Amino acid sequence: MIAVRPMVLAGFTLAALTTALLGGCGGGVEDDSASTDTAQNSPRIGLRLQHGPSSPGARADTTGAETAGAETPDQQASVADDQAERIAPQAAARPFPYHVTYTSGAIKPNNVSQSAMDSKVTAHYNAWKTNYLRTLGGQGTWVKYDDTNSTVSEAHGYGMVLAAYMGDKTNFDSMYKYFTKHYSNVGPHLMAWKQTYSGGVMKNVEGGDSATDGDLDIAYSLLLAHVQWGSSGSINYKARALEVMHDILNYEVNQNYWNLTPGDWASGSDANHTRPSDFMTGHILAFAKYDTANTTKWNNVYNTISQAVNYQYTHGSGATGLMPDFMVRSGSNWVPVSGTYLESKHDGDFNYNACRTPWRLAMSWLNNGRTDMRAPQQKMASWIKGKAGSPTGIRAGYYVKNGPNGNSYVNYDELAFTAPMAVNAMMGGSAAQSWLNSLWTSITGGDYGTKVDYFGDAIRLHVLITVSGNWWTP
Repeated sequence: MIAVRPMVLAGFTLAALTTALLGGCGGGVEDDSASTDTAQNSPRIGLRLQHGPSSPGARADTTGAETAGAETPDQQASVADDQAERIAPQAAARPFPYHVTYTSGAIKPNNVSQSAMDSKVTAHYNAWKTNYLRTLGGQGTWVKYDDTNSTVSEAHGYGMVLAAYMGDKTNFDSMYKYFTKHYSNVGPHLMAWKQTYSGGVMKNVEGGDSATDGDLDIAYSLLLAHVQWGSSGSINYKARALEVMHDILNYEVNQNYWNLTPGDWASGSDANHTRPSDFMTGHILAFAKYDTANTTKWNNVYNTISQAVNYQYTHGSGATGLMPDFMVRSGSNWVPVSGTYLESKHDGDFNYNACRTPWRLAMSWLNNGRTDMRAPQQKMASWIKGKAGSPTGIRAGYYVKNGPNGNSYVNYDELAFTAPMAVNAMMGGSAAQSWLNSLWTSITGGDYGTKVDYFGDAIRLHVLITVSGNWWTP
C-alpha cells in the first residue's frame, strides 16, 4: 500500500507567478471537475523560487537594511541580547570539536591546521546564530530564512542539526519547542512547512502540510541530541526521533517503490516523484540503526536512493555525476522530470535543490564506508575541478535533462553551489587535494563573507563541520 494520505494543498503568496507555473506543476488531486478551484487544488510552489542572487552575476548585498516586514534594529538587538544570555555552556557527551576518522581514502584540507578549522566552524556558527536565530512570537527559537519574519521547516531542520553538533542544548531545546507548536495537519509528528509572524505569534501559512527535507533533518537532529544529552531528561529525544521517523515512513515514503516523496501532501502521481536533495544517505542509515522495528524499510529507502543515483549516472550523467532537482518513476527506474514539476523550468537540472547532493550523497561513504554511490561522486569531484578551474568558477546551475549535461545555464556563482563541492572533493583522493584546499579557503572567507544569505550560510556551516572532521554519527 502506498504510504500517503489525501493531498493537503497550500495556497500561494506568489500571485504573479501562479498562472505561469500552475500549468507545469505535475500531479495534484485527480479531479476532473470543472468547478474545482485551481488555486486550492494544485501542488505547492517550491521553496527554491526564493533563492538566488538579487541580480545575475552579483552576490547578494548583505550590508543593507532588510526589507519591510523584517524586524526593526531594536528587535534584532533584543534578540541578539537574548541569545547571548541564553547560550550558556551545556554538558554534552560529544562537545564541539569532536573529531572522527572518516573512511580510509577520505581527505581533509592540508593547508590549514585542525585547530584553525575548528575555530572557523565556531566563528561561523556564532555568526549564524546572530544573523538567523529568532524568538519573535514567544513559541521558541526559529530560523529567519528571508527578509520577512518567516521560516520554513527546511531551515528549522538545518538549525536543529547545527545546534546538536555544536552541543548547544539551550538553542536545541528551544527549537524543539518551536517544532512542537507547528505540526503538519497531515503527518501528526511532521512539521508544517512554513510560518510567518502575524498577530503576535508565528502562524502556519500557505498550507499546513510538510516538506520531507525538514522532517529528515529534524529526526536526525533528535538522534544527535539523544547521543549528546541522553533521553532521560525533560525531553525523551530518542522517543521523539522515532515518532518523526515513523511518520516519515507513513506519510513521506511511497512504500510501493520505497521512494521519498516531496512531502506528506504527495499522493497520486506526486507520490511517484522524488527529490535528490532529500537523499540524506547518512540520515537513512542512522534511521535503520535506531528504528529497529523498521530497519528493512529504511534499507529499502536507501536502496531506492542508490538505484536512482546510479541509474542517472549510467544514463545521462556519466561524464559529470550530476543529479537533477526532481526525478519521477519511469518504468522500473528514476529519471529527471521534464519541464516544470514544482518550482521552475530547471526542475530536471542541477539547480537550487540538487546543489546539495554533492554533500548529501557523500555521507554514507565518509561515515559508513558504503561504496555503492562512490563512482558518480568521484566522477563529479574530477569533473567540477576541470570544469570550474576555481571555486568561484562553479556556476549556480548546470543542465542535466534540459540541455547538454554539464553545461551551465547561468554565468554566476553562489555559495550554496560552491560549498557542497568541498564535501564531494573529500572523495577525490590526492588528485583533489589542492582543489579541496582552495574550496576551504574560498568558503571560509576567501571569496564569501561571513553573511551571504540564509540558504548558503546554512549549507556552508554543515559543510564546514563535515570537512573539518567533526561530523560524527549517532
